[in-house]
Amino acid sequence: MKARKKVVLLYPRNHFEKIYHPWTWAPLPILAVSAPLFAEGYEVVLIDANVDPGWQQRVVDESRDALLLGISCMTGPQIHFALEAAMAVRTAGLNLPIIWGGYHPSILPEQTSQNGFVDAVVRGQGEVTLLELVNRLSQGEDIAGVDGITFTRDGETVSNPARPVEDINKFPRLPYEKLDNPRQYLNNMHVGTRVINYVSSQGCPARCQFCAEPLVYGRRWEAYTPDRVLSDLEWLESYLGVNGIMYFDSTYFVKESRAREISQKMVDRGMKFGWAANARAPQLGRFADETFDVLKQSGLWAFLVGAESGSETQLTAMQKDIGPEDILEAARVASRHGIKISYSFIVGFPGETEREIEETWDVMEQVSRIVGEYNSQLHFYAPTPGNALYDNAVELGLKSPESLEEWAQFSTVTGRLPWMSKNFQNRMKQREFYLVYGYPSEWVRRRAARSKLRRAYVGVASGVSSARCRHHYWGMPLDWWLLRGVRGAVSEG
Repeated sequence: MKARKKVVLLYPRNHFEKIYHPWTWAPLPILAVSAPLFAEGYEVVLIDANVDPGWQQRVVDESRDALLLGISCMTGPQIHFALEAAMAVRTAGLNLPIIWGGYHPSILPEQTSQNGFVDAVVRGQGEVTLLELVNRLSQGEDIAGVDGITFTRDGETVSNPARPVEDINKFPRLPYEKLDNPRQYLNNMHVGTRVINYVSSQGCPARCQFCAEPLVYGRRWEAYTPDRVLSDLEWLESYLGVNGIMYFDSTYFVKESRAREISQKMVDRGMKFGWAANARAPQLGRFADETFDVLKQSGLWAFLVGAESGSETQLTAMQKDIGPEDILEAARVASRHGIKISYSFIVGFPGETEREIEETWDVMEQVSRIVGEYNSQLHFYAPTPGNALYDNAVELGLKSPESLEEWAQFSTVTGRLPWMSKNFQNRMKQREFYLVYGYPSEWVRRRAARSKLRRAYVGVASGVSSARCRHHYWGMPLDWWLLRGVRGAVSEG
């Protein structure tokens, strides 16, 4: 009998609603772990449930003659759809091992492995661990001795020793060409007309107490060499005609010299790319002017900065290791060098006071004044298990899910928390509305130019909102209710 050489990898849907966001991104987690498997000669089927309407039946059909089904997921909806897939496979009478990996299983491996639809959990960096699992299965061997996995058998949960993190430069290039119709992942946006997502590093050295990164990679940061990045970008350019890159690194600018060298080589080779990447605010404040110059020459469109809060108290509590002045200085230096900067802020942290929320809004407005537009995103706090902030949230009444099924319904977007009322969320959305129109961005201005009706709407909304921002007056938001209602009608026009 011929040994089976086929592996099925599933990237579950990210959200319950099909239309959540205007861009479609390549499923980098399953691409990453598939690369060593392809290099070893295995047949790998990549299924992205975000773009494949028949993904569930396809998972079942492809699993009939496969060695294993691998699933990568984060907390929330992806768990729901991962369980759907596993249940469909088992209902079809297929007994191949179902292996889970990704952020959520890596953070809670014991609890995850105790679910009946999980045969083992791959913790942390999965490229080498999954390859060893597949090699063993192809030889008919037991997987129990593989480092870096957690499994439950006969009621006993076992976590094998952690596998050392490997230098990611040893891994093959991500096989975008193996995706079904890879061109569907090209997006038209500010960075370029054919933009794709790419990752040049793993992990993050920061210790932020709301984030999964330090839990999964232990604050270790592994990065591709500049030559490896250039080789990958040139391949994407030649194969897909890519002219823009969204770096999905947790943090790209850990080493100024590396970032500068990559950009200088792009300039030297005449590469015409637009790009954007995540940065930490203090990094930008320390960069030399020459670094900004070459970053801009290479096509850098925007720094994406997780500011999180404008409150010194909250920034200290979450161990962000930055202060409000770092956030403002990053905006100043980026603007001085003609590079856009986009921030993300969070409200609704456990124990956060009204005064601390006001401090965040003050920083958000100061940033908007510095850069000349509101180019930020406001999020509601979403607890990530395994850290101090999550423990605080539980103390304040958050019910901690005790099974994969409960985690599947856990909201990482809407901020459904005991201390976060609908009224609070509406107040925060009102404030953001006023910043959006009080400091209209290029995107808002471009939309306004599409018709006289839209120009009139933006003119009225901007006048009212800028007055509120100048005077810091947020009471009696009748204009918000009225303008929000009119916006829907204008959008239809």
